[in-house]
Amino acid sequence: MTYPPPPGTPGGPPKAAGLGRTAKLLIVVAALATLLCCCGGLAGGGFWLYRTVQDATAGPRDALTGYLADVRAGNYPAAYDRLCELLRNRTTEEEFTRERAAEPPRGADRITNTTVRTSNGRSRAEVHVVSDNGPAEVFQLVHEGDQWRVCS
Repeated sequence: MTYPPPPGTPGGPPKAAGLGRTAKLLIVVAALATLLCCCGGLAGGGFWLYRTVQDATAGPRDALTGYLADVRAGNYPAAYDRLCELLRNRTTEEEFTRERAAEPPRGADRITNTTVRTSNGRSRAEVHVVSDNGPAEVFQLVHEGDQWRVCS
């Protein structure tokens, strides 16, 4: 009876082909580099998206914050100047001042949501506000010229 020669000897069965230690190390390093690039790309893309949304909504938020601060301080002429052209054409500064002065004083306001839409070249924003001593309100703003103006 004849026995086959042991593995690794001439004439024996071929040794299973495997990866060497260097090849395994290179695969692990390449996988880690790919993972880091993907995670970095996602994080960078997420940050870019966050900043884009923040930049797009900053104008309406800032305009409304200024308007509400003027109303709270009783600076009605400055608040009136922040109104859109449509509202300024509908009411005089004296009427606006009389109406605002008759309202209960505003508490601290907190903006909870801002949405900006552009259609046919006209930008509009909807800003949701919660006040310490009043109901939640939704303000409409329009972009006129180079400024956001309160239009509701």
